[in-house]
Amino acid sequence: MRTLSGQPLTAVALAMAVFGQCCIAQELRRKRVSPLLAIEDLSSFFQAEQDGFRLHNRNLGIGGSHSGGNQKTTKRDKSSKNDKSNKSNKTTKKRDIDSISIEFLSMEFCMSMQPTVPAPSATAPPATPAPVSETTPPPIVAPVPAPVAAPTPVPAPTTVPALIPAPVQPIPIPAPVQPAPVSTPTMAPDDCAGMTREEAFAGKLSSITESSVLTNPSTPQGAAFLWLVNTDPAAVDPCTYPTVEQRYALTTFYYSTNGDDWTNASGWLTETNECTWFGVTCASGLVSEINLEANGLSGILENEISVFESLELIMIGNNTVGGTIPAGLSSLSNLKVFDIEINTFSGPAIGDLSNLTKLESYRVSFNRLGGTISDSITDVSTLRELWISDNLLEGSIPNSIGKLTNLETLYLYRNVIVGTIPTEIGLLNLKELQLFQNFLTGTLPEEIFQNTALTWLRLDRNQISGPLSERIGDLVSLGDFRIDENNFTGTLPASLINLSNLVVLRVNDNSFTGTIRNGFDQWSSLDFADFRNNEFSGSLPTTIFDIPTIRILYLSNNQLDGSIPSNYGNSPKLRDLFLSENRLIGTIPEIELGQLLELNEFLVDNNELLGTMPESICNLRIEGQGILEDLWADCGLTANPRLECDAPECCTACFPTGLRR
Repeated sequence: MRTLSGQPLTAVALAMAVFGQCCIAQELRRKRVSPLLAIEDLSSFFQAEQDGFRLHNRNLGIGGSHSGGNQKTTKRDKSSKNDKSNKSNKTTKKRDIDSISIEFLSMEFCMSMQPTVPAPSATAPPATPAPVSETTPPPIVAPVPAPVAAPTPVPAPTTVPALIPAPVQPIPIPAPVQPAPVSTPTMAPDDCAGMTREEAFAGKLSSITESSVLTNPSTPQGAAFLWLVNTDPAAVDPCTYPTVEQRYALTTFYYSTNGDDWTNASGWLTETNECTWFGVTCASGLVSEINLEANGLSGILENEISVFESLELIMIGNNTVGGTIPAGLSSLSNLKVFDIEINTFSGPAIGDLSNLTKLESYRVSFNRLGGTISDSITDVSTLRELWISDNLLEGSIPNSIGKLTNLETLYLYRNVIVGTIPTEIGLLNLKELQLFQNFLTGTLPEEIFQNTALTWLRLDRNQISGPLSERIGDLVSLGDFRIDENNFTGTLPASLINLSNLVVLRVNDNSFTGTIRNGFDQWSSLDFADFRNNEFSGSLPTTIFDIPTIRILYLSNNQLDGSIPSNYGNSPKLRDLFLSENRLIGTIPEIELGQLLELNEFLVDNNELLGTMPESICNLRIEGQGILEDLWADCGLTANPRLECDAPECCTACFPTGLRR
């Protein structure tokens, strides 16, 4: 085709020119112009017209021009033919004619885009579709829009001849191109399409909580679900909020532990990000710590704790949380510290911990937990602290305890543990071992002294028997050593004197014999020494009174003899001095002014002491000179008491001579 000025006009150029004029006439809108394609931009518009044209022709069986092969010539076509004979006589400028022609075509094309249906015309009957050959498809040519009769014809200028269509050579059509992607805003991912807010939340949380529990408003989970759906001030989008499961699990935790009664619930259930809630710490947006110790928590700990896959620490000790330890704990593979001490938990003390390969501290003391020490805990080789004290543990300490080679503190006291202490305990590197107040029997294994880093060894209130090994002296770092209320026999090892860092030494209520060696010269930390209720003999160790820190010294109910050493007043912090029920002789030495000002209890009854209670001791009973409250002696109201208390209100208890309690 050529323009009236004689310039060639390609199909694409003609379409561009016509479409450009159409855009001037009316604003381009998103509009479906073919049965299948939605137009979003100019490039897809032309492609859609091509695709739609081919589809339209294919459906109608039309193989050539846009108007159809068998359609009759309209009146406008006839007028165009008559004008063709006058073409050579026109003297107007060709460029103006070209411009007017394109404008005319654009007007006609724009009108064809309107949804108005043309009125039926007697002179232009509907086209009859031509049969389509299945073996030889008709050639496809570039679409050339034919003039379309508008409902209200627009008259053309009388001085401008009508456009005469020229024959068009078929132009190959390129391969079909997929339309450009439609860029429309999406409020939620495809998996949330068409869902209500409640349905979207339910879909997100169904893998965490059973549907029947989630939709029950009387459960902590149901309360958390309703809060997220209806009440959450942040109104988080369940389909786009990155940590919706985490927010739900924390909200469940709040409701299950009666958060309304917490001492401090700052930030909880507000519009803020859950990582800012009191006691919650996050790393990269995920909960890594929950620390709500002594915060008034009660209720139970729900299984939704399993959501916190990045959790490294949970500390909710010193509250009143009950129920059982949730099974979801086994899913927390990053957990390092689990502390629920001083609560009311019940059920098994040790569940399946095999997946907790990073666990370092397991603290569940002071609850109502039972069961036995299962092998699952001894498989957690990373453990450094195992605290299950003050519970209802039964059974024995397994030999597999030796597998915990990183264990530093083992607290199993106040349970119902029986059996012997396994020799495998020597394979550990313990710093603290507390097994007191159980039902342990047998002898103390030598291997226990291989833990030379021990600072705390408590085996008291059991039924352990046999002698105390000389290897006790290897534990030079020991600060607290208690083996009282057992069945130990024999003498105290001489190596005991090596334990100069001891603060507490309790060997009372056993069957020890022999002497208490006088070698405390290098001791500078001892606070509490208890030798009561044994069969010790010999004299009192004088150097023990020179320890500047000694506060409590119990030596009663033994077979100690000799006299009270004159330096017994050298201990500036001495509060309790029990010497009752021995075989001490002689008189009670005077003390100097300013000595024993902290003495509160001084018991010397049931001995063989003679004379009179020193006035310097009685003066400690006078307000302003001392704080002595209990002074017991053999000053019974007999004709000849061994020890007399002449000062008024000096002795607080006088026992008859020779009467042993």
